Amino acid sequence: MKASIGTFLATSIAALGVCTDAWALDNDPALDRLCVVEAAGTANPCGTVPVPDQQAFKDLSREYGMMFAPVVLAPAETMGINGFQLNLQVGVHAINSDEDYWTRGAKSGEPAPVLTTMRFDVRKGLPYSFELGMNGTYLLESELWAFGGALKWALNEAVDAFPVDIAVRGSVNRMVGSSTLELTTAGFDLIVGKSFGAGGVANIAPYIAYSPAWVIARSGVIDATPGDGTDPEASFVFAAETQVLHRFVIGSRFILGAFNFTPEVAVAQGLFDAHFNVGVDF
Repeated sequence: MKASIGTFLATSIAALGVCTDAWALDNDPALDRLCVVEAAGTANPCGTVPVPDQQAFKDLSREYGMMFAPVVLAPAETMGINGFQLNLQVGVHAINSDEDYWTRGAKSGEPAPVLTTMRFDVRKGLPYSFELGMNGTYLLESELWAFGGALKWALNEAVDAFPVDIAVRGSVNRMVGSSTLELTTAGFDLIVGKSFGAGGVANIAPYIAYSPAWVIARSGVIDATPGDGTDPEASFVFAAETQVLHRFVIGSRFILGAFNFTPEVAVAQGLFDAHFNVGVDF
């Protein structure tokens, strides 16, 4: 009986692995193709002893990290101790789709130049000008999700003697959904802004932020011949990479009644993101 159960579990796990590869979508990572090609056009171009293309892994994980990194999408001021907010956010990400690390490293082999993420965000005001947030992010046309949280502290807000709001925020996200790519992104934000009324019916709060993000990428054991099992020894592992994205953000929040709308753009070392937030305050 024990042998039968063990056989069943082993078969189930193996079948699940095959199904995961079969279900992979266009924007999922395909790290098995990021090797130094030894013989183009052969059944196994990575060769019998695959050599990982570490630079390609670094470049690809950097751009995935930009997409899943924590976003600001709020001015420096907090929502107050009784504040509670539900948000739906959309991210538009310009990637270097024509670069070799994308054409080899994305499942489709022909990634679009612009990818889209959807994010669900919940925020709660706390005493002493603190604000806590939790979020989940999904990359469209992929199996990749990221979940994380953030804590913001407004060092100065709504003070007439110094009418500029200043806040700092720490955040972390963890990506799931890939059996080969492990990605963690952590962020620190310094946010400066000013809130003012408009026509007695709206509130506008423009802001700027320096928002560095640390991208920590690791890989599992990569099978250079996935799915066929022709050469079980043809496997490799990428060295872990930690990179810093020095992001600069500009945006503005608009409030009308219980609804708010916040667009922002972020740039970082040749990468560009645009994000849009629609929220409801309670």
